[in-house]
Amino acid sequence: MNRTPALLLAVLACLLISLPSFANQDSVVEARLPSGKVATADFHAGKKGLPAVLILHGFLQTRAFPTIASTREALAAAGYTVVAPTLSLGITDRNKSLPCEALHLHTLDEDAAEIAFWVRWLTQKGHSHIVLVGHSFGNLQLLGSLSAGPLPAVKKLLLISLIDVEAKQGAQQRARIAQALRDRMARGDYSLAQIEFGHCKKFVGPPAALLSYLEISRAAILDSLVKSPVPVQVIMGEKDDRMGADWVDKLASRGIAVRTIPGASHFFDNQYEFDLQDAVLKAMRER
Repeated sequence: MNRTPALLLAVLACLLISLPSFANQDSVVEARLPSGKVATADFHAGKKGLPAVLILHGFLQTRAFPTIASTREALAAAGYTVVAPTLSLGITDRNKSLPCEALHLHTLDEDAAEIAFWVRWLTQKGHSHIVLVGHSFGNLQLLGSLSAGPLPAVKKLLLISLIDVEAKQGAQQRARIAQALRDRMARGDYSLAQIEFGHCKKFVGPPAALLSYLEISRAAILDSLVKSPVPVQVIMGEKDDRMGADWVDKLASRGIAVRTIPGASHFFDNQYEFDLQDAVLKAMRER
């Protein structure tokens, strides 16, 4: 009796049993934005009944940034549906962080619209309970998206290392730079300008694009948090040196829930990434 077919079937059955299930595995998705640009995101389909999460990277970075990547993996492992887009910043299929000295044609309004696009993308997949999670300057882009128009599926905002835009540039200095840009535009001069912005010593772009970011102030951030249509929670590192000494107190004084992780930096690197993951998962479970 020829046992070869039976043996092959038995081996195949063993292989099928040992293969991992791909039902809830990560995948890279592409989407064409209204602008015609192609944007990409990491997507993980989680358990039904749990909220979906949109997690956003910091300024000029991508979804591969370590703080975002490790937090995304922790959320996915806990069973949450997670989409982690890389903002296009006007570049099709962008997959690398942009240097400060690059030509920046993107605006804050465009960033906000792109976030809203991915929220609707999740909604179209049947998710009516979405939590927005951001890191650093990405938090301000999330706030801008919520301020731009109703996103009824968004139920919570979780902000990691909420940036203090006036930590390195005071309000008066920022106002002077902004006025100089407005003066250029009033003269009809729309040529490229160079300013200092955030961690960038040289940030280059048209005046209108630069102004869209520069006009964010401490007061505007605090007002946006207070007026947020959804509950807000902030997670900060005790050793975050990108904040003014009074930033956490300012947040708390406006009634914003702040959780501080002792010893952690702006990026929650080294062992603090696990403290961050614990804090994020705890916040996800809270009502």
